[in-house]
Order: sequence, then structure tokens, then C-alpha cells
Amino acid sequence: MAIKKFETAVSTISGSSFPNFREMTRDVKIDAAYRSRYVKSMLVSLVSEPFRWVENWKYGEVVKNTQITKDPVFILGHWRSGTTYLHNLLSQDLEMAYVTTYQSVFPNQLLSSRWLFRSLMSAKMPKRRPADNVELNADYPQEEEFALGDMNPYSLYNFWYFPKHTQEYFDKFIKLKGFSKAEQQRWKNDYELFVKKTLVNQATSSRFLSKNPPHTGRVPQLLELFPNAKFIYIYRNPISVFLSTFNFFTKTIPPLKFQDITDLEMEDNILYVYEQMLRKYESDKAMIPAGNLIELKYEDFEHEPLVNLEHIYQQLNLPNFNITKDRFVKYIDSQNKFKVNKHQISDEKIEKIYRHLGFAMEQYQYSVPDDIEILATKGVTS
Repeated sequence: MAIKKFETAVSTISGSSFPNFREMTRDVKIDAAYRSRYVKSMLVSLVSEPFRWVENWKYGEVVKNTQITKDPVFILGHWRSGTTYLHNLLSQDLEMAYVTTYQSVFPNQLLSSRWLFRSLMSAKMPKRRPADNVELNADYPQEEEFALGDMNPYSLYNFWYFPKHTQEYFDKFIKLKGFSKAEQQRWKNDYELFVKKTLVNQATSSRFLSKNPPHTGRVPQLLELFPNAKFIYIYRNPISVFLSTFNFFTKTIPPLKFQDITDLEMEDNILYVYEQMLRKYESDKAMIPAGNLIELKYEDFEHEPLVNLEHIYQQLNLPNFNITKDRFVKYIDSQNKFKVNKHQISDEKIEKIYRHLGFAMEQYQYSVPDDIEILATKGVTS
């Protein structure tokens, strides 16, 4: 009974506008096991549509006329590279206007219907993220790709719902293959409005702070919108990242998906996206103006977060490190008991990772981590 309930839960796509929901799901297959979830999600999207109209009527001009007066800060890096920790830490700076978990699911009803949708979301969401035990709250910082996918159909995070199309989504929405100029312009227009809505939502904060792994492959688009934006790129041992990402996706995708996917397909998708994302970032980062990019090794940041955070503020010429220092220390201290997951990996899988990410292992000077147990498979017969 518990499994059946899990399988028919409403997906986060339910926060989409109804026209966008129809557009996103028009040409993709819904597996039979998830048709109930699909219908429930569609009904929530349909029921919430009048609230979107009210939002646009009441706040449309306010959002449109909001000025982005300070250069945004973008945290880049693949999933499981330390982006969440860095994001939560930087969010302690009261100048930073960040996307909340509530906003990431209901961007179209953010301002006018918060009293209803936030309450419903808070009642339904778990207290901790199942994949890694990170604490969850509707008002905590969150990445914005889910929200962008609820505003238009051009989101890499469509793969959470339709994982069989992961590589196709990456090629179109990140590498821009078959992504028309008109579609690209619509995405940029929506994203600029989304940033403004975040600033309106957090009226006491004045600088937009983003943590969104797909942005690692969108440096050119972000610079078109915000030419003097600040970037923090955080990287981690690719083997640890792959294993942690696989664990995270296999626990996060099931309650969201409308399609089944095998573990092998999941592995291949992760390695494809990871390799292509890193290669694109390395190709594009020279476009970032001098002084506006800092690259940070996760292991160094984890060891001395406050020291590295001060370096970030100095390098990017951000103003509030000293006045926020006590808040930073308090948050760092609150994370001291957090335990990371332990992993095992076969030697064959190590070789597979190196085929895709050996260039990154070499460039970032990593080897197989000491805390990962390697299981020998060569020479083993059934």
C-alpha cells in the first residue's frame, strides 16, 4: 500500500502553468504505472491556473518595473559538488535574495497565493531530503531550474519527469542544438522576470543569488543578461560526484517521474551530462570578465569554509563579509554533525568514469578517493 501511494503522488510539475504543462507533456510517453500521477499533477496545475491570472494582474507591472541594480551572483558546479552547502552559507548574507523551495515549485503563484500554496507544500513535504538527509523547508534556499520549467518548457529539469530524454534535453536546452532563437529569447525573457520576482519576494534583499547546476553550461546566456555578473565555480572529485549523483537521482527521480528508467540508463545519462557540462564550462569560462570568476575546490572549502568564504568576498568584491561573519559561523557550526554517505564502486565502473571524466580527474588533480571501497570484478565468473 505504501508503494502504491508513493507511485501515485503528485509531481512537482504540478506547479507549472496549465498551458506550459500541456506543452511540456505533449510529445512524450507517459508510462502506464504513472498515469494516475500525471492526471493528479495536471489537475493541480489546472486548478491553480486562476491564481496565476490573479498574480499576473496584481503583480505583473510591479515585477516588470523592478530594477536589477546589483550584479547577480551565480554558483556553478555539477550536482553533488558542494553547491548546496555554499548556497546555504551565502544565503546568510542578508543582501542576498535567493530562490526559496516554495518559489521553485510555485513560481507562478509566488506573491498572490502564498497563504494557500506554501501552506499546502509545507504540510506535504518531508522534513529532510531522502537522498542525503539535508533539512528541507519551504522557505529554505533552492535552485531555480524547477521554477523555470514551470514557466516555460525549456528546462533541463524536464528529465526528472521524463528521464529517458535526459541527453536530448541537455543537447537542446544547454548545448542549444535545435533550440531556436525565438525559444532562446523566450527563455531569457522569462528568466529575467523570474529574477525580478525573486527580488520582489525578498524585498529586504537587493542582490540575486543563484545556485543552479544547469547554469554551469549557460555562461554565455547569463552574460548576455547580466554582463558583469559574479560567478563561483565549485568542483569536487568526479568519482565522488558520480557516485553521490547516482545515489541522489535514484532516490529523487522516483516520486517525480512519468517514465521508468534502468540503473544503466541512469549511469549513462549522468556521465554524458557531467562530461558535456564540464567541457562546455571550460570552453565558455574565458568569456567571464576578469575578476568576476572564482574557482573553488570543494575539499578545500569543506576543510576551511570561513577562510574560503572570505576569499570569495574579496575576489568578487562583495561587501558584507564582516557584518555577516557571525551568521556564517553559526551556520557552519550547525553543519558539523552532518554525515556524508559512504560508497562502494567496482573497478569496471572506475574505468567507465575515467573514459568520460579522465580529463577532469587530470585537470583538477584527483585520484580515486581513499574513502571509497573498490570492489574487484575482473576475473570474476558466474
